[in-house]
Amino acid sequence: MLVTGRSFGDAEDVASVLHYRIDRYVAEVGYPSPPASDLVAGIFPRPSGITDPDIVPALNDRADAIENRAHELATIAIKSADAWVHDFGDAPLPSELYERWVLEVAAGAAYFDRWGIYHADTVFDDITVSREQETQRSRVLGATQRANALTEVETAPTKVAHVFSGDVLLEPPNQDFGLDL
Repeated sequence: MLVTGRSFGDAEDVASVLHYRIDRYVAEVGYPSPPASDLVAGIFPRPSGITDPDIVPALNDRADAIENRAHELATIAIKSADAWVHDFGDAPLPSELYERWVLEVAAGAAYFDRWGIYHADTVFDDITVSREQETQRSRVLGATQRANALTEVETAPTKVAHVFSGDVLLEPPNQDFGLDL
């Protein structure tokens, strides 16, 4: 379909025409995005289907190095109170939620590091230079949403059990219906 849909007779550069057709096809049909757990540092697709016993450990080592660098850059940005970190919401108190929040911030750090963006004020800047950068930017925006959701979970309001009315403490009625279930 992409090759036989129209002739290349009038094309000056067949490779450019094919590239354009593929880009247009992917934009129209969509391309499945891997889940965040299948991404290195939250932005790079993790290699899959590679079985060469010499290459697999090397790729795993490279992925670990990228993730460690992103985590370190995120930690520095958090401690320095870099402006772009605010896009990820307030940090939860140190806990498991905090560690998950730092991983989401690390996606932003990896993105800025990958594209050589220094002193950024926000991750919401929509300036991109390629489809790859646009894809990675959208992954970072997803990370900001997940990070903000972690903050909201931690600060979710609790149900009030007692209410003051004037000087009297009003308690909710006893909901014990005497059923042993």
